[in-house]
Amino acid sequence: MKKIVGILLLVALAVMAQAQTKIVVISDIHVMGHGLLVNDGPAWQQHLAKDRKMLDKSRELLDAMVEKLKTDIKPQLVLITGDLTKDGELASHEYVVSKLDELREAGIHTLVIPGNHDLGNANAVTYDGDKKTKVAVPTQALFAKLYANYGYDEHADRENTTLTYTNEPIPGLVVIGIDSGENGWLSNMTLNWVCNKAMEARKAGKQVVAMMHHPLFPHFHGVEKFVNTAVISDYEHVRNRLADAGIGIIFTGHFHTSDIAKDYNADLSKAIYDVNTGSLISYPCDYRLVTVSHDLYTWNITTGHITHLPDDAHFSTTSKQRLMASVKHHLSSKNNALSLFADHAADCFIIHAEGNEHQSPMGQEMLKTLEGMMQEAEQFTEMVPKLKNKIADVEKMMHSILKDISEYGVPGRENQTDDLTLVIELPK
Repeated sequence: MKKIVGILLLVALAVMAQAQTKIVVISDIHVMGHGLLVNDGPAWQQHLAKDRKMLDKSRELLDAMVEKLKTDIKPQLVLITGDLTKDGELASHEYVVSKLDELREAGIHTLVIPGNHDLGNANAVTYDGDKKTKVAVPTQALFAKLYANYGYDEHADRENTTLTYTNEPIPGLVVIGIDSGENGWLSNMTLNWVCNKAMEARKAGKQVVAMMHHPLFPHFHGVEKFVNTAVISDYEHVRNRLADAGIGIIFTGHFHTSDIAKDYNADLSKAIYDVNTGSLISYPCDYRLVTVSHDLYTWNITTGHITHLPDDAHFSTTSKQRLMASVKHHLSSKNNALSLFADHAADCFIIHAEGNEHQSPMGQEMLKTLEGMMQEAEQFTEMVPKLKNKIADVEKMMHSILKDISEYGVPGRENQTDDLTLVIELPK
């Protein structure tokens, strides 16, 4: 009898394991399509030098990721949270679609949303020596047509004014793709639509998660000093509405670092996790692997990295060096207090990009020396009283990063969440 019970238990466990859903999340792939670099020269090299993205390796990195998905990970679903292309060039979109078609042929379903780069801007150009020439970019309608098989097909429910939609790629799991536009802003119409769709799905007994390009709320104090569109506009209101609508997890991108933060609605009664995934073409070239339980309530998140490429055995080291150089250049060029600490702030950013800063030996060593650094800076700037407040703000920002605390200094909302490995139990 015991033997029969044991066999039945093994069978039951095997069935449950098969019922688990495997999802991969990638972001900010920023693919630069064929033909955009006509001839190398000053125009291309100047653009590349000031950009933290490894645009010159964008196709190679996407190729490596797609191959890994097809032959190794084999997920049921892939989510791409925006910035699919360098700057919305039609040629870049066409290359992305060709790779998504490979996944589709392998039986892997993919959903995408646009990022702030994907519908074109002034940098949608070809590079030819010292010249740049504008190229074609898609309209909203053409974007939806290009990605018809990847979120915008006849099974999707579209919001009228944006590229926001709902899709049910797995029975019982509704994914809401939120189009946050170029500047990270949602109209009341779009937000109401999203919340209504989430509540409808929840009432129907379905699980709901969302994805959006811009982060939902700040992951460290002063994040806007790095990127002025670092979070969605009016984030407190948007956060409260989404949490109240029953969305417990939102997958985001844009900031090019993998960081998970937890926050709550207005009365702190409902939690929402912002799972921010780093760029595939910025060190450490992250992606998320999410295993979802058969009942869709337990979400086990781990983090992987692209560490090598066929033509670069030391890719992980070279990609880190490139990020460090570009961040230092970016911070040094800023006309604010951060420029005084460009080297230290760049080190701090690298630690943030690697995740779980509070566990980093280098990060904890930096915390010990931070107070002395700030005192030296204050002495250096004692003739400029206005800078003292700015220096204090930079110190607060670096404390927030190195202690890995979101909503730093906000009672009831301060949170330290594992950035790389986390199990989220959604409410039933």
